Amino acid sequence: MSFFTDIVKSVIGANDSSAQTENKTQNLLNGALGMLEKMGGVDGLVKKFQQSGMGDVASSWVGTGENKSIQPDQLANVLGKDQVAELAQQAGIPESQGASVLSQVLPAMVDKLTPEGKAPESSNLATWGKVLLGAAGAAGAAVVGKAAASYFGNKEDEEQSPISGQQATNASAAVAETGMGSAATSVRTYTVSSGDTLSKIAKQFYSDANQWPRIFDANRDILNNPDRISPGQHLRIP
Repeated sequence: MSFFTDIVKSVIGANDSSAQTENKTQNLLNGALGMLEKMGGVDGLVKKFQQSGMGDVASSWVGTGENKSIQPDQLANVLGKDQVAELAQQAGIPESQGASVLSQVLPAMVDKLTPEGKAPESSNLATWGKVLLGAAGAAGAAVVGKAAASYFGNKEDEEQSPISGQQATNASAAVAETGMGSAATSVRTYTVSSGDTLSKIAKQFYSDANQWPRIFDANRDILNNPDRISPGQHLRIP
């Protein structure tokens, strides 16, 4: 969670220890995710901004282009000062700095929750948020990733798109042990190329970038961070 921790530290200062700042960041992200759930997800947040005449700002966070900035007082007016104060209190951040921190964190959080410009379903927001933002820590993210993979595993195989020549041929004899039992399933392999992301690879295989946790979960033995994959790595594609 170093990306978000750095944002929080830059706003509230470096007086806290790394562990304290990390804890405040996690609490802030969890609180912001809870707020989004109450609003009806990312789409609900965008509608709230639209009602305040700032729909273009929130839409830029969802889109694949550059995020538009928002001033702390503008954010407080859209979300409500009481809501901002509540999030700051939950995170252990001084109320006077709540809007400043949230004006930096919220755009980045929404951006990461919407790979390929597509928002997750509000019913799965907490699961996706914990995996994507690392709010549950390395071990927790792996557990939540398994839950997400299990959810998407219920979808029909025919939804998967044709595979490109970049990946290895389907290894029907290859099997992978799941973390929940000894059942074996056939897997494919894919060699990471420069510029690849898990979202991009998921888009290629499943026609849906939001299914990247399936790949992350299948490769937890070599991946510690879903945002960090390296050219040349051989990933299992469940």
